[in-house]
Amino acid sequence: MKSTIVSTLSFASAALAHGIVSQISIDGDCYDLYNPYSTPYQNPVPELIGWSIESNGPVEDVSTAGIACNTGSTAAQLSATAAAGADVKFFWTTWPESHKGPVMTYLANCNGNCKDADPTTLDFFKIDEAGLHSDGSWASDAVIADNSTWTVKIPSDIAAGNYLLRHELLALHAAGSANGAQFYPVCANLKITGSGSAVPSDTVKFPGGYKATDPGILINIYYPAPTNYTIPGPAVYTAGGAAGSGAVTTATTATTTSSVVTAPTSAADTATTVTYVPIGTAPAVSSAAAESTSSTFVPVVSSTSSIGTDGVMTSTIAMYVSSYVTETSTLVQTVKFTLTVTPTSTTVAKATKATTRKHTKYVTVTKTEKAAAATNVPECTPAGRYRNLW
Repeated sequence: MKSTIVSTLSFASAALAHGIVSQISIDGDCYDLYNPYSTPYQNPVPELIGWSIESNGPVEDVSTAGIACNTGSTAAQLSATAAAGADVKFFWTTWPESHKGPVMTYLANCNGNCKDADPTTLDFFKIDEAGLHSDGSWASDAVIADNSTWTVKIPSDIAAGNYLLRHELLALHAAGSANGAQFYPVCANLKITGSGSAVPSDTVKFPGGYKATDPGILINIYYPAPTNYTIPGPAVYTAGGAAGSGAVTTATTATTTSSVVTAPTSAADTATTVTYVPIGTAPAVSSAAAESTSSTFVPVVSSTSSIGTDGVMTSTIAMYVSSYVTETSTLVQTVKFTLTVTPTSTTVAKATKATTRKHTKYVTVTKTEKAAAATNVPECTPAGRYRNLW
């Protein structure tokens, strides 16, 4: 389901390590995925487009069923509609800099409703990949540099139907030994629309698509530092039926869609602004809470809105965020963000197209698309910087 307000979330302490995809956006529409440290504890438990996972840890044995959609995954009950050619952005929790490696994304036709599919039987074709860059950096570094996000495009000529979207980061920091490579796959249900008819034939199954001894899986990335890297899996399918470079063995600069929205070009376009500033100190936590062995995320929200005589609308939302990280330490963070809309002729016209984003873990915020363009704020979370907490 699309993101909804949640007043209190509970997390295990393990949530601060490794990583998961917490949300995706499809041409700007935001969807929550399954979070093993919060979703099961919501009442009622929400139906989502993302398949469940047991933890934020990796899959290390490529011969197990977990390599398809993660260990212990179960089918999502909902599907998100996506037009062929749409951009899909994945919002990762803060990715560790040490976990260097490639990023890969696949699609598979479910041949029916994806909630009834067995992912180990599906035929996956690759739609995006990136690995070692010519400067020695990795695709994972690009994810980090882009605020822990990665964007791919659904091929524009793909036949309409129900598809399983499979996205993953592969961490190679321990890949010098057998089963040392760490896969972090995530799956989501899509209903792809359009008039295309393409059915890619270069497909793989999971398990089966990777071998533990593949050169891109069993590799020492430290010494000697590689200058070539073979991305695991088949070649990338591109619109028109041509295969891309696939598992190339040369270090090339990765190509990915930037998450930066086109900057405004006139004063009228910048009339809508969003600002984020730290404020105050969160209320003291109780000793009982501090002694808890579980992490707890408690947002306390206050909101005010006003319209001045000049027609300027200002909304201010303040949040105190407490997260009990361990038995002996407490992380306290506070954020305030203000939305100001000046009714110029441009923004008044755009205001009729304003969208309401419902942010899990935060609040509902109404803003125009130009607000995000003016400040480069990620679509799925108000400030982005707090995605490292879950």
